[in-house]
Amino acid sequence: MDEFAELEKELLETENSSDAMDEFAKLEKEFLETENSSDASLQDVLNLLKNGKLEVDYTIFLEDKTYTPPEKCGLLALGVILIVMILPMALGVTLIWGTFKLGPLWSTTRHITCTHYLGFCHSILEYEYKNEQLVEAKLTKLNNKSYVSHGWKDFGDNGGQNLAFYIYCSGNYKIELGECIGLREHIRKEIFQEVYQKVKDVCRISGLKNNSKVGNKKYAKWIKEMS
Repeated sequence: MDEFAELEKELLETENSSDAMDEFAKLEKEFLETENSSDASLQDVLNLLKNGKLEVDYTIFLEDKTYTPPEKCGLLALGVILIVMILPMALGVTLIWGTFKLGPLWSTTRHITCTHYLGFCHSILEYEYKNEQLVEAKLTKLNNKSYVSHGWKDFGDNGGQNLAFYIYCSGNYKIELGECIGLREHIRKEIFQEVYQKVKDVCRISGLKNNSKVGNKKYAKWIKEMS
């Protein structure tokens, strides 16, 4: 009887151990799923994207340009001319600085700048490549306090502003969705609707709330036409 009781005890312990292992496996799986969807490292995301194993849910901005030596020299010359003209000096400085960032004038440079929304981790991925080399990258996690709204973007040296739409993240960080080029009362309808369509698409795909209130009857009419 003692041997039978001992054997029964061992069987119960083994069964409990097996249940514990199953529970541990379940918890481990949940942890890995949470880790991959919420806390994936920036480098992991970039590698998956580069290897074609990750599809973005929405491309907010994509610029893929190749600059030849003549084009670089042209941009540099234009920047110098704008500085000499004084009024658009800031634009001239930006052009010159941007040209130098592209590398040596006598070599061709491929420059890629992207901003993507990634649904699996509810984040915005921004990155920049120069000749296949990563220059800068940032992964911004969105939360229940993130939203979309409009603002005014400064341009030039004379206090001009363009209507723009942004994703407002935590803190004071914001990501531009689009800019309506043109003076406030002279924005073309097709430009406004193209930018606002991006606002609607991002809100629909990401679930972010659209808090844009442009307060202009003309803009409101254009938005209503898009419904």
